[in-house]
Amino acid sequence: MRNLSTFLSIAVVGVAFAVSPALAQTKPAARTKPAAAPAETEIPMVPAGEEESSLAVGALQIGSAAGVVVAGIDINVASDSIVYSYLFKNTGSAERTVTAAVSMPELEASADGNDTWVLPSNNPENPVDLTITAADKPVTTKAQLNAYALGIDRVAEIEAEHLPLIPFGSEVDRALAGLSPEAAERLAALGLISATDPAKPRAPLTAAWSLNVVRSWVQVLPPGETKIVVKFTPIRDQYRIEKGDDEDLDEMKDEACLKPQVLSVLQSRLKGNGAWKVTDISLAAHPPARWMRSPKPALSVQKPTPNAIVAFCGMDDKTANQPTVLGVAPYAEDYNDDRESRIVIFEPIVIYEPKEHRR
Repeated sequence: MRNLSTFLSIAVVGVAFAVSPALAQTKPAARTKPAAAPAETEIPMVPAGEEESSLAVGALQIGSAAGVVVAGIDINVASDSIVYSYLFKNTGSAERTVTAAVSMPELEASADGNDTWVLPSNNPENPVDLTITAADKPVTTKAQLNAYALGIDRVAEIEAEHLPLIPFGSEVDRALAGLSPEAAERLAALGLISATDPAKPRAPLTAAWSLNVVRSWVQVLPPGETKIVVKFTPIRDQYRIEKGDDEDLDEMKDEACLKPQVLSVLQSRLKGNGAWKVTDISLAAHPPARWMRSPKPALSVQKPTPNAIVAFCGMDDKTANQPTVLGVAPYAEDYNDDRESRIVIFEPIVIYEPKEHRR
């Protein structure tokens, strides 16, 4: 199985996009001579860490309004920034007002402790540094925040104990460790934390609630076109694949639509002292509303380095060697379909063993 890299910096920082592709882009960008590939980075071989995972931010959702149609959707992806661009068209002569919302990923502690997530921000109301503009003007959103335990919203109880609302990470671990036995027993009875195992009295407590946040606002759509841009930092997964990890490539063949020739290139590198740094990103692919049809999103992925390999279902193979890889995002035709698109970016690295680890 995959050997996750503790050596890689996973702290994700928001990076503003300078350029977004034209809405509903269908033609490949003009071909330019790619820059010379940089020398491959040598990375120390270190022990594997905890397994990290990606989470998807919800797609934009809007309320119902007669005469409003979706003219185009673009998704622009980089390893540390994602931009959704929606072009709405009000075909009527009067402005329409609708509620709009974007759901944050549901956050809950790993049931078996094998998964971790690196959040762009510790702000529970906006853990992905979400920003929204409409007609190029910033939009102020309101947070609807719920922390569910046993299906009951327990935000008040969590805040009363001065616990962080994000249910995993070092902050909540420290807070739970500082609870008095009486408080721990009370919260365990509410289903908010794991009960202490009598056989393991020193085992750390774990948060058992799930955090759900929706950012909403009232959107005015005047006659004509209105562009809404949703930008955020992805909750991504980064790991390395090296010699002996061929099984991991086989597992992602279907979800990332790895072509045989691409798979061969990836596998051949693993036979020597080469490896791949992998960035794994999940995208929500849902229409903005159940009451109208929407075009399939045009998807573009920026390569972090010229010699990186990008893979996703719906990719235009003609652009595979370009700095920006184009394609069409797999789209959930059914509004209630919870499918996600998977973007995988491979960067070549060389693994070496530091002198202090050599025998």
